[in-house]
Amino acid sequence: MDIVQQFNALIWSWAETLRALRRRVGVHPLLVYAAVQLVVLVMLALFAYPPFVSFVMPLIRWRLGEGALHYPTSFLALRAIFGQADMVLTVLLGGFVTGAAVWLFSVYYGGGEDPRTTGFRVAAKRYIPLLVIALVGLAIAQIVTRVPMGFWGHLADERPMRFRILRMMTIAVVMGVQALLVYAIPYVILGGRRVWSALGSSVSLAVRNPVTTYLIVAVPAALELLPALLVRNSSVIAYRFAPEGLAVVLGLWVVVIFFVTYLMVGAATRFYLYATQDDAEAGGAAEV
Repeated sequence: MDIVQQFNALIWSWAETLRALRRRVGVHPLLVYAAVQLVVLVMLALFAYPPFVSFVMPLIRWRLGEGALHYPTSFLALRAIFGQADMVLTVLLGGFVTGAAVWLFSVYYGGGEDPRTTGFRVAAKRYIPLLVIALVGLAIAQIVTRVPMGFWGHLADERPMRFRILRMMTIAVVMGVQALLVYAIPYVILGGRRVWSALGSSVSLAVRNPVTTYLIVAVPAALELLPALLVRNSSVIAYRFAPEGLAVVLGLWVVVIFFVTYLMVGAATRFYLYATQDDAEAGGAAEV
């Protein structure tokens, strides 16, 4: 596709996704993930109270040390421990609920209706490939994020402006990685591909349609900027307002991530169906 066609396909994919949102298509799998995130957040915030004290407190002590158990440091440490817990959820549950949502989106875009539980059943049959894809995506994103910080993290104190530019560049690269892999789960769920074939096909489709693919990821991700800014200024919230406000901000972040993921998965599924249909028709024409 040329650039104009890619923009047209992008706008159409978003329009179809918003139409699906009005019908609550694909909402339930992603709500399950958000609900689990909120439960984990509550457990971590209330770790000193029964019944969480018996198993959450030792976990926090193991990951962050004794200092993270004392108020108000416990709330300042909440972002770090919740981020670590969410990485585990991303691998164990993220690919699964995304696969279920992809199936439900595909049925809706095809003009059909499907019981909400069907998406879960389809994703359960492909759970291991979905888990591996989620693990690969997370591992690459962590490498892209942490390696530059390991080399240039000292710039935060020495040259703050350069450090901010580095962070923005790192975020852009991470979104680029997400864009390259955004079609992998549709290839597994709808195309029946194996893990490495799905990853390779996703990269190939993304490279052929870079404008549409990158914006499918980057534009919804912009919604995350406000809660991310609040989380990064956690010390200001803790000392000017109340440390408990950090738990509220993280809860807001969970809600925003739900909508970011919905828009991303819905648009990526719509464009995947459109692009692979075009590829199939082109292949059939070539054979004729």
